[in-house]
Amino acid sequence: MGHERNDITTDIDLRPIVGLLSNESEQVVEILTVGAIKRHRTLVDRAEKMFQVAHAAERDDKNEPNDAHLAYLEATIEMHAQMSALTTLLNILGRTPKV
Repeated sequence: MGHERNDITTDIDLRPIVGLLSNESEQVVEILTVGAIKRHRTLVDRAEKMFQVAHAAERDDKNEPNDAHLAYLEATIEMHAQMSALTTLLNILGRTPKV
């Protein structure tokens, strides 16, 4: 399966993850993928909550974002960064596992 992964993942941006997992079994990759799916769900929920808080809070100065707005932006960036890792794992695994 190691050689097949390289063929499947030719367009993936996160090459370090591809290399890191190139010699791992499908079972290991599936375990990591399930964990990443669960983590992504948590990050999506967090970003959505931060969005609600940020937009409920009034910004006194539009040029100076408040802590809630910055927390929302940080949560969203983290969610999207983790999604790149999850996408890479899904492509390496070649399927979406049951969670």
